[in-house]
Amino acid sequence: MLEVHAPNETVRTWKDFFVHIATIVVGLLIAVGLEQLVEFVHHSHQLADTRRALRLEREENYKTLTAQTSAWRREVAELQNNLLVLQYLQQHPGTPQEKLPGVLVWRFSSLQFATAVWDAANTSGVVALMPRQEIEDNTALHVFLRSEVDAAMQTALAINQAQRYNLLDSDPSHLSPADVTAEIELTQAAMTKLFLHGALLGNLSEAFPDFPPTVTRAELGKIRHSPDAHTAELLAPARTLTDERLDAAGAAVSGATPPPK
Repeated sequence: MLEVHAPNETVRTWKDFFVHIATIVVGLLIAVGLEQLVEFVHHSHQLADTRRALRLEREENYKTLTAQTSAWRREVAELQNNLLVLQYLQQHPGTPQEKLPGVLVWRFSSLQFATAVWDAANTSGVVALMPRQEIEDNTALHVFLRSEVDAAMQTALAINQAQRYNLLDSDPSHLSPADVTAEIELTQAAMTKLFLHGALLGNLSEAFPDFPPTVTRAELGKIRHSPDAHTAELLAPARTLTDERLDAAGAAVSGATPPPK
């Protein structure tokens, strides 16, 4: 803090008095101005340092997204392999492990996106120094990143749950028919979590075009099979009935009158 001291001369006239007051006022204005200048420079340095750190963190997350996408594709292939092996075992109970059409693979990614810099900026209050649009863009990005981290964790837990059988015996051919069926269901549940994880990765890349390309809609479509063109044509009348039913339900919920058909 800067201190302003009054002059030591004795005040004898009104002129001296007003000069005395003016000196104090000017001194105070200079002190306040210098203090605000120091604070402005400090905030500018804080903001510049934070932006630099955010840029480095974003570059790190670019690399993580590329690695996470590769890990996702590997996990899809592994779970599809596991389903194939388990379904074969379901159809051919008692098949020795070495005769199965593959081995079970239960790996999952431990990669996580970095958010420490943005979290620290929020805690320290530096975020308040940013323009509104910059705050909104960074907030939206980190909502995506946290959602992806949560989805990856849910996928890992589901895969871990699917391989719980090997706590007692690592040989899947020793599983009972009921246990094999349960394993297939657990693997399908893990694949569902992985599908949702992939959808989030794809949405992240679409929402932020400066990020590298990741999971495509075509890849997601291979996990959840949609009807082919011929089947879709055969289902057209049934789909029309379904659409009419859903339109009527939507109108009933909103309180509107359904449009005439």
